[in-house]
Amino acid sequence: MAGALSAQEAAPDAEPSEPPPAFVPHFTFRWDALARYDDISHLRFRPDIERGRFEARPEVGFEVSDRFRVGVRAVADYGTDQNSQNAANFDNYRSRGVSVERYYIEARPGDFTIDAGAFGMPLLATEMLWDHDIQTPGVAVSYQTRTGDTETLTFSGAGFYGPQSQGDQTKIGVGQILWHTGDPSRLVLEAAGAFWYFDPHDLKLFFADGRPNLIRQNYANDTNTGLLSNYRIADVIVRLRFPIGRIPALVSLDGVKNFGVRGAAKIDGDDEAFEGNFTLGRLGVPWTWRFFYTFQYVERDALIGAYNTDDWWFHSWYRGHRIGLALTVLPDVFVQGSIVFQKRLDRQNYLNRILVDLVKMF
Repeated sequence: MAGALSAQEAAPDAEPSEPPPAFVPHFTFRWDALARYDDISHLRFRPDIERGRFEARPEVGFEVSDRFRVGVRAVADYGTDQNSQNAANFDNYRSRGVSVERYYIEARPGDFTIDAGAFGMPLLATEMLWDHDIQTPGVAVSYQTRTGDTETLTFSGAGFYGPQSQGDQTKIGVGQILWHTGDPSRLVLEAAGAFWYFDPHDLKLFFADGRPNLIRQNYANDTNTGLLSNYRIADVIVRLRFPIGRIPALVSLDGVKNFGVRGAAKIDGDDEAFEGNFTLGRLGVPWTWRFFYTFQYVERDALIGAYNTDDWWFHSWYRGHRIGLALTVLPDVFVQGSIVFQKRLDRQNYLNRILVDLVKMF
């Protein structure tokens, strides 16, 4: 900075630099798509499952300024299975249908970011706790402050209402602190601590009033009409990003503890979960690749199975491994193959799930 001031003082007659061009409000259009082959074998009480899924999600946005945006996104799904099978298959999506899933405003006044409407998960959360295909209707506010040359702190708070489809009326409140530091060319470290408060309502164990089974592997109450435990969840995530040669690598660790377990869940200590992930490579440019390995251990009432990833068969009460390799074949288009080995904690046998995805990225 001092050198730049000296240069300006030495050449007072130099022409001033041109101001940056004024922002022009404009529309944007983005889309992504998924074509998936899904094979699930070694299920204990039912035949193996083989199915296909096809999904497209176009999004139209309007950039009012460089700090204010509105957007809406639709989703269209077609699967070889029926919507009536989604609950029995623990799916978070509808096999067949078209709907508007995202409608939001995003404002960034100063160091704040404000989201309102229905939008993607704005907080740092792994798929073990939250499926990022589930939108979050509500409001989220974040404030970021710089605490060093390469160090920031972000404080976030959010409230969501009924994120799942089909009659979910659950209220969710969450607060998070995220610390970020490091040099992207060497090592970046992130650490986040969050507390999630769930007030489940209208989560049904059986097919009541046309609603799907959202309790899944969690303990149900004595009347089989709702959850047994409360869900007061502490979540700690640590992530390290660093290059191996010229290849980017990520190590992510996520630990969860539910302080609201009750009844049998409290007696058995079914209140903790852990995820460890290693990712190597990146996608987007043709012939770039990515390898990943994920381990998950989730006790029965450590988290709510209605909201975490459906790329794994069980949503809680399990141990498992997922391994995958992806290759970019066209700009922002990649093919990925992965396999899941997963077993319930009360059983000895593992089930296998093979996923082959063709993905068009945003």
